[in-house]
Amino acid sequence: MKQLIVVRHGDYGHSELTDLGRTQIRALAEKLKPFTNGATVLVLTSPAVRARQSAEIISSTFGVGFEEHDILWSDESRTENLLGTLELVRSRKDGAEVIILVTHYEYVERFPEYIAREELGTELRSRVIGKGQAWVLDCLQKTLTHVS
Repeated sequence: MKQLIVVRHGDYGHSELTDLGRTQIRALAEKLKPFTNGATVLVLTSPAVRARQSAEIISSTFGVGFEEHDILWSDESRTENLLGTLELVRSRKDGAEVIILVTHYEYVERFPEYIAREELGTELRSRVIGKGQAWVLDCLQKTLTHVS
């Protein structure tokens, strides 16, 4: 894996993306294209409706499918599992050069720092980002870029 992109789902109401949320994710997907630069892309998503709808838009933009994984769902009743998510990413031996995780607030806040420390042996600082935004972790250059 050359890049890990952690996406926070778009704006939502009653579990589903709003028109604003769809617009946010479409725009984000276009902004992510230069980071993938024709690489093989794999999209993994939380099964929450808002995340799945965001993954559908991103997957369509990249012309790939997506997989749902319960471990990527976090909210007030589901605690994020950083180690389990790292194991999910590590287990992907299907040749994807770029993995895009479509998930929630807790993961976008904590997972980029966690994987940088645990997998790359470096300290990178992430912070909370808004809905429809992403962190791009370049695993080769060991950099973290905010995309909004």
